[in-house]
Amino acid sequence: MIVVPLGSGSGGNCYFFESDGTRVLVDAGFGPRETARRLAAIGESIERINAIVITHEHSDHIHGAEKISRKFGIPIWMTAGTLEASRIDPNEAPVRLFQNNSEFRIGEISVSARRTIHDAADPACFVLEGRDGSRAGIASDLGFADPPVVSHLSDCDVLLFESNHDVDMLRSGTYPWSLKRRILSNHGHLSNDDAMVAVRRMLGPRTRSLCLIHLSEKNNHPSIVQGMAQSILDSLGARIELSIAAQRLAADPIQVSRRVMLPVNSPPRQMALF
Repeated sequence: MIVVPLGSGSGGNCYFFESDGTRVLVDAGFGPRETARRLAAIGESIERINAIVITHEHSDHIHGAEKISRKFGIPIWMTAGTLEASRIDPNEAPVRLFQNNSEFRIGEISVSARRTIHDAADPACFVLEGRDGSRAGIASDLGFADPPVVSHLSDCDVLLFESNHDVDMLRSGTYPWSLKRRILSNHGHLSNDDAMVAVRRMLGPRTRSLCLIHLSEKNNHPSIVQGMAQSILDSLGARIELSIAAQRLAADPIQVSRRVMLPVNSPPRQMALF
């Protein structure tokens, strides 16, 4: 499986997943032209996308979905609650509905959805699984990482997880207090501290790559998140590739495949993690 954050933050979110020829975008926060440009930067084409899967209806995650869908005939997958809360017209764009806490298939990729806690109608996080068993988990816009979400995303080969703000930067920043209270609430966004607590619980023996996403440009800094996450990996002795998704350009592709298990009669090896 290949995973590429095409852009992540309040200015737009879009993530590319490919496995065995099936290409999926999770969220479409950029318009058709910008999405096509970012895909071309990683050697992909928007015409080859098989589906757009939506986490929730906020503009930075759904802004370009209907335009892309109508122009290229790409189906949009979302919950009924998200569709109702959005401005997407199912008569104008092909829409496929799924229920939260269920599993559905898009070509060679199985998608498992879990409901999240956020101030949206019916928000979701996902685990995408390829035919080889490789699993990529993605969760963004979480007010609180509840146990079902943590369990759902645990021990993925690739984990993309929100680390939105530094609490001190947010409290002392220029946002109005109404917005600060919304971000800090259990239906807002995850602070770096809360994100790291959840990440520590979700990393497992199969985890090979961790990417922190949806960083606030005004209330966070990549160096803060990098340092906090690296401290966790160092304390665990985990050989996990660490990256931070950017807002203005696509990240380097993350490529993973499920490791071949040793035959039963093979001598045991010590795991590299835990």
